[in-house]
Formats: sequence, structure tokens, C-alpha cells
Amino acid sequence: MRNSHEISAELETRLAEFEACQEAAQRKDLAEKVEELTRELKDAQLSEAARKAQANQRVLSPAEQKELKRFSISKFLRQAQNGKFDGIEEDIAKEGAEEFKRGGLNAVENAVYLPSTFLRYYYTNASESAYGQAFIEQTGLTYIGKLRNATLGSKLGVRYLNDLKGNIAFVTGGADAAWVAEEGTASKQKPAYSKVVMSPKRLQVLQGVTYDLMHQSSKALDDLILDDMVKAHAVALDAAIFTGSGSSGQPTGVLSAANVNSIAIDTNGGPLTYALLVQMETEVGIDNGLLDDTLAYVSNAKVQGKLKTIPQIAGYPYYLMNDGKVNGYPFFMSNAIPSNLTKGSTSSACSAAIFGNWSEVIVGSWGGLQIIVDPYTAKAEGVLEISAAAYHDVLVRTPVAFCKIVDITTT
Repeated sequence: MRNSHEISAELETRLAEFEACQEAAQRKDLAEKVEELTRELKDAQLSEAARKAQANQRVLSPAEQKELKRFSISKFLRQAQNGKFDGIEEDIAKEGAEEFKRGGLNAVENAVYLPSTFLRYYYTNASESAYGQAFIEQTGLTYIGKLRNATLGSKLGVRYLNDLKGNIAFVTGGADAAWVAEEGTASKQKPAYSKVVMSPKRLQVLQGVTYDLMHQSSKALDDLILDDMVKAHAVALDAAIFTGSGSSGQPTGVLSAANVNSIAIDTNGGPLTYALLVQMETEVGIDNGLLDDTLAYVSNAKVQGKLKTIPQIAGYPYYLMNDGKVNGYPFFMSNAIPSNLTKGSTSSACSAAIFGNWSEVIVGSWGGLQIIVDPYTAKAEGVLEISAAAYHDVLVRTPVAFCKIVDITTT
């Protein structure tokens, strides 16, 4: 694969030729070449971003991996209450703080940090008695791995980039061709060729652990704390993929992205029909989006239930959803897809559905976890509050690879 600089240079040349050309057939050929180069550039940039993120990952030596087995997240959190660490927990805290600075992220007063290195190699202390004794298990599921496995996005084929540094830019757009009558004059068109940028956005969760539980030193406690963080982040990250508003610090999800194909059912909304499903697929197909194996429908439980009861043909027992598929494409259910939208007189009762090529969504992650341990706010209840922030962004790289309906009625 050529690198993005080589492709960009050729693309700029072809764009200049396209703008200067007046002959219709040649303009058509140039437009097709520009589109081809734009796709190649998108893939090259994504590949380079992935390679760069991989290069940012520090691989632990066997000795470091052995040392890391002494780490306990529950001990780390207890020591974080006063910011005084020792042993392997001190080493982890220092590396986390240094990585956070290198990534250009904003530090928060009284915060401590778990580095991405730890999040990939997460070990748990299996000793019930004292730290540094018998260690019987190394978990194969890191925080990052658990997070990805817990998101619906990974099942859909969304692409994930971890350990990013700074903002990441991707190309978007291309050129259009137009037919011209014989001896006619072609009108110049300025190709829509631009950059979209991914930047870190803070995703924060707050969990509570009782003082009594925090005095334990078991593997089960470490797993419980980690799993709670994973589940909370996974739910929020999925919601951002689908419904992120693009404002108030949120990423921009598919339903909010500009230029996503959209179909309106009726003035006051209405039920899904076979014809509407075909129309959704057609809208994506018109924009050359039906070219991947990550095509799927996503909607909520209410829409899923109705799809199982609406026949494709009245009176014939073959429904819009059969064996987990809708018109031959996989269907995935997520209650992150809203069911309380308003259309006309149908107030707070409409649902959304999305069909598209989910490999055109990219989720980026920066650094490790920023943690603040608060022993004061809920002290009367005997609860230690733990705030864990991770930095992510969502990019809908090709919005026309999707089609949405937001006025579906299910009653």
C-alpha cells in the first residue's frame, strides 16, 4: 500500500486536472479516478493511524510482566486516597502520569493515572493474605479488551484505534462528474475535498465502593472494580457511536452526523414496512455503500419486537425480521437507540433505526485511565467514590454509507 503522502500528491494533481478539464468524457474519467484515490487515501490514513498507535504501545519485558503480577488495583485505589504510593503501585502511577503528559491531555488536580500499558497487561493479585505472595492467575482479558468486547460497536464491525497521540485527521469528500451535450461547455465544479479530525473527549464514570470492601485484597475485588468501570464505559461509548450529539463534549454519532441519508415516514410518523427497509438499503446503495460485509441494521427493543410481528406480505407468515436478520442483513438491538422521539402529534413515542456500513465508523482512544478517589463526599454512608475518566472520540468517516429513520411508531 502506498503511503498517504504519495496518494495525496497524486490526488491533488488529479483534482487540478479535473477543475481545468472541459471535455465531458475526460471529466468523467478524472472524477472516477479522484473517487478511487480518495478511497485509497482514507484506507491509507486509517492504516497509518493504526500503525502509529501500535508503535506508541510500550511492550513490557518478561521481567516487567513478572513484576506487574504484584499489582493490585484495590491497593492502588486505597493509596490514591492520599496520593502516597509505594512498590509496583508507585511505578504504575508514575508511568501513567508521564503518559498522560505525553499524550497532550489536560491533567486534573488530585488525579492519578493508570497507563495504557497496564490496561493491556492487567494482572490481578490472587493472594487472600498479603501482597507479593502466591499469584495463581494471569487474566487474558485486559481493560481495553474487555471494553471492546462489551460494546455493540465491535460486533457491528466498527473500527477501534487505541493509544493515539494528539489529534488524528482523515480525508473526506471527492469529485462529481456531469454529462455535457455535444459541443456544450462543461461547468467547473469545485470538488468537496476536506479533512475531518478526531480529538480526545472525556468520558467519565463515577462508582462507589464501601470502605469494608476496600479493605479486602482479593482477586474478586479487583475484577469487580475493573468490570464496573468497563461496563459503564462500554454503555456510554456505544451510546456515543449511535446518538452522540456532537455538543457538550460529546462525539458525533451516526444519528447526528451531517449527510447521513434520512427517510421520513409520515407527518406524525408511522410503522416500518418492507418497502421502507428496501428504501433504506437503496439509499445506501446509491452512494456505493453496499460494498462491505459489515452492513447491518440497529434499533431498539421496541422496533425489534414489531419487526418480528409485521408480515412482509399481508396474510403470509413471513415477517420483516426472521432468524435475527432483516431482509437478509443482520439486526442488532441496542436501547441506546432512542424510542422517545417526537414527530408531529406523536409526542415522545417515536423510535429510530439505522442501516449502514459500520466499518465506516472509527472509535479512537487516547492514553489510559484518569482516576480521582474521593473518601469524603459519601463518608457518612461509608462509601469511597471513584471517578474514572477515559478519552475517546467517534468519527463517522463516510456518512452516506448510512441511512436513518427517526419517526418509527411501534404501538
